[in-house]
Amino acid sequence: MSEGYFKIRRLQRGFTLVELLIAVAIMALLGSLAGFMLNSSLNNKERIELHQQRLEELALALQIIRRDFEQLTPRIPRDQQGDPFRARIRAEQIGEHSEVEFVHGGRRILPGQILQSDLERVRYQWEDGSLVRYSAAVADPTTNTEWQRQLMLDDVSRFVVEFYYEKRWTSFWPPNTQISATQPDGVRVVMDVAQWPDITMNILLPEIE
Repeated sequence: MSEGYFKIRRLQRGFTLVELLIAVAIMALLGSLAGFMLNSSLNNKERIELHQQRLEELALALQIIRRDFEQLTPRIPRDQQGDPFRARIRAEQIGEHSEVEFVHGGRRILPGQILQSDLERVRYQWEDGSLVRYSAAVADPTTNTEWQRQLMLDDVSRFVVEFYYEKRWTSFWPPNTQISATQPDGVRVVMDVAQWPDITMNILLPEIE
């Protein structure tokens, strides 16, 4: 038989077992790489969405805090026994965190509600790694007043509120050296939240009337 005949026979023989195994291995490797890239892409998408959600929660919390302070009312709140506070804001630093309480106006009144005032008592404090906002639908709560608890932010490692008065900052209000001072000129809120340290917001308070 001629040499051309043997060449045709070799071409018609097809793939050998070794060649098939190599092809299957290559396909399996490509499939694994494709699956890894898909999973990585999905994980990145989830991380980006979670990051975006956390940023939105942070922005909303800062907006609420700013709104509350900017609507500070020109009145001295009273405690549960009916005695007036020494100032419009009561604040102290407990450990590395602040607790602040005051009355603000502008509370939203829902349709159908019959309320005498739009004033609201609010209190911000740190609890087990979270920033919490408590609110009462009255300016001067009593022992029977129901407080609403709102979780503002998780994973908060620092929450500090400082008050600017007479060219100095203090973490207590009213300051011991100025007991008669009813209201500071401004407020500074500093927080460490998750991967974002030293978040700082300055708030100019309304002028005393």
